[in-house]
Amino acid sequence: MREREIQKQFKALQQEIPLAGKDLEALRRDQRALMDGLRLEVEALRRCLKRLHPDSVECLAEVRAEVIQEIDPEAL
Repeated sequence: MREREIQKQFKALQQEIPLAGKDLEALRRDQRALMDGLRLEVEALRRCLKRLHPDSVECLAEVRAEVIQEIDPEAL
């Protein structure tokens, strides 16, 4: 009887694995879409800043270097 329980649990796990894989793929797809949206937002902000302040490219490089040193991105 113990063997039947183990087989039953094994079959249940076998059925769950493809579902977990599908969930993982959906999560990856959603994360990629969010990252693409963020990239577009950053590029739009960069272009807007450049139009408003043409010398902002140099300033942006300086500020980026400061931020990399000072900010923990996981804390934001």
